[in-house]
Parts: sequence; structure tokens; C-alpha cells
Amino acid sequence: MNLDKKNSELLCLDRVIKAKKSLHIESQQIIDKISGNEFDRIDTERSDFVRYCPPTSKNEKGTIIGIEHFRVDRLSLQKKDGRVASTGIATEKAVYEIYEQWHEEVTTSEEIPEGAVSDIANLVAAQIHKEEKSSYNTFFKSFEYSLNKHLESIDVYRTNLQKLSEEKYNTELALLIEIHSEFRNLFLNNKRGTYREKNNFTPIFEDMVRLMEEKVDCNKVDYIILCMGGTIYTDKIKVIAIRTEDIRKQLEKQNIAVYEYAGEDLIFTDFEVTQRKVRNEPRYKIDGDKISFVIEHTDEELNEQFMLDAMFYSLRKALEYRKQGKNFVTTYGTQMMLDVLGDYIIRWERKDDEQIDSPVFRSFIREDIAYRMMEFEQRFSMQRKEEDYE
Repeated sequence: MNLDKKNSELLCLDRVIKAKKSLHIESQQIIDKISGNEFDRIDTERSDFVRYCPPTSKNEKGTIIGIEHFRVDRLSLQKKDGRVASTGIATEKAVYEIYEQWHEEVTTSEEIPEGAVSDIANLVAAQIHKEEKSSYNTFFKSFEYSLNKHLESIDVYRTNLQKLSEEKYNTELALLIEIHSEFRNLFLNNKRGTYREKNNFTPIFEDMVRLMEEKVDCNKVDYIILCMGGTIYTDKIKVIAIRTEDIRKQLEKQNIAVYEYAGEDLIFTDFEVTQRKVRNEPRYKIDGDKISFVIEHTDEELNEQFMLDAMFYSLRKALEYRKQGKNFVTTYGTQMMLDVLGDYIIRWERKDDEQIDSPVFRSFIREDIAYRMMEFEQRFSMQRKEEDYE
């Protein structure tokens, strides 16, 4: 057994349990069930945890709940053999190693060690590099791969629980999905309007819901627990626990909005973005107790036409979702195009030498566009951050 992996799984489970008080009552009830003592067993794998939930009355049996944990990471890549691997885990380890190496010297020295600054600068550059070689589709494909992989073993988990119960207990099974993502500066479009979320924020995407509805058998899996945060988890993780019968309805009961995605990175399919030829070179300057970082960025493939293609592709998606009255999220560039130019588009067409449909605009006055641009920038640069846009 990999002790580091087991400790990480336990840490995620503990985070979920500690978050219970801030959750919807429906999520709280499920978290209560997995908060019991670990059930005594010889084989401590498959599933990862088995917790005992005592009966609520004398006439009931207790319940043993199997909890199978897996990680989904936007910062992932696909290996030659088809397996998907997280690169975010390496960032977590690097942060820990830098802390272990430098924290004592930093706290005791009058001057900031240049070696510590150099290590941090390299880590920041490496993280930016990983984020640029990732996309929404990378995130979703990582989710799809991990979910399918664990669903292949569901019958094994159920059989093991039945053996453990010896008919003395009821048995249930939960999937604990630890999600790490980097979605910053998203614009959330819903029935309340358009809001900018400046911090890292992972919505529940339509693609995720559709996949779970299609793949998860509610007769075999009783609960899905989502634990969501950035590459490095902070105290601001988001936890949602739902029953698996009618997943969409369960989300609605907890007032959880479901969003389509329309960002420029949507143009990259699957893990295609990992092939981008980008470089990020860190530079830093130490001036007393002040440190300045600069990341020099180069991209061999990012040209004006590609940027336009990416923007038009996501803009068309956003327009369709708005017309259909759906919840959707956009990135800054797509939202600006949508609000400034969206209602000037009369149709889409593709020239022979183009890969992406381009918009055809009705006539407009340049001053009107300039005013809309200014209005957009003022509105969203001054918008008060809200804690919950759902």
C-alpha cells in the first residue's frame, strides 16, 4: 500500500467531514453517514475506506459505507498508453519541499535567502507553464477517465462490502471525487445576470452532470461527494454531496447551478493543448524586504489568427447558450466580445481557407462600440465580489 497516497485520501475525507457545518442540509446528512468510525477489516483497499453508520432506531440495522476516492486534476496529461496522470501532484510536492528546505532560515535570517526566492520563482513559472498547457477539455477528459476507471471496479467494491456485512449490516457505496482545477476570472451567466468570479472557482459543468447521469448506476453507487479547490487546497474548498438517483434533481434541491463552458481554450480538443510550445522564464529582483517577480513568456504558435479563431469559437457557443436561456461561464475575452459585439452579429460563415466560422456583423458606429467597451471594463473592474453566484 502506498502510504503517501493513503494519507492524501484520508486528508481529503477529513476535509470533507470538517466542511459539513457550512453545507446544505442534504449534503450534511450524507456527510454524517461517512463520519463514523472505520470498520475493522483485513483488506484496507477496494474500497479505500469503510465507515460504520449506527442505526437510528432499535428496529434497524447499522450500515457500512464503502468510500472510493479518486483525484481529478485540470493539470493533467495523457501518457502514450492512454493513461491520464496529474501534474498538479508534482506542484504540491514542490511546495512542501521548498517549505521544508527554507522555512527555518527564512524565519530566523534578517535577509531573505536568494536560494528561497529562486526556488519560488521557478515554481511559479512552472505552475504558469502547466496552466497554459491545460484547458477545459483537459479537465473534463481527466474527470471522464478517472470516473470510468473506478466505475469498472464497482461490482468488486459492492461484493467486498457484502462479504464484510455478513448480512448483519446494510451496505452503501460512495464515490469521493477530489477535484483540483485552475479556473480564474470566470464570468458566470445565469438568471440573475452576469457576475465576475475573480478567484479560482470550479462550477458544476453540464458535461460532468451528463457523464454522471449516463455512467453512474444508482443501484450500485449511492452517493457522490465532490471536494473542489485549486491545485493547492486551502480552507476555501467547496464540498457537495448528493444521492445518485436523479443527479440533476439532487443538485437542484441544494440550489447548485449547472453551467455550460464557453472559453477561448475550448478550441483545444482533449489533451491537444499539452502539445503547445510555450516557455516561461522566471526573473526576480530582491530590494531589501521587497521581492519582484517577472515571468518572460513566449508562445511559438499563438498568432493573431489563432486568437481570433479561439475567440469566435467560444463566442458562438456563448451566444447559443444565452439564446437557449442556459447557465454558462465564459473567460474575460469571450464575455467582452459577447457583451460588446454579440447583438451586432447577423450570421456566421466560413471562407475556404479558414478552419473556424467567423461572424458577419450588421453596420455599427465605432463610437458606440468604444462606449460599450468602456462600460464593460468599468462594470466588471468595479463589481463587488460576491461569495456565491449560484
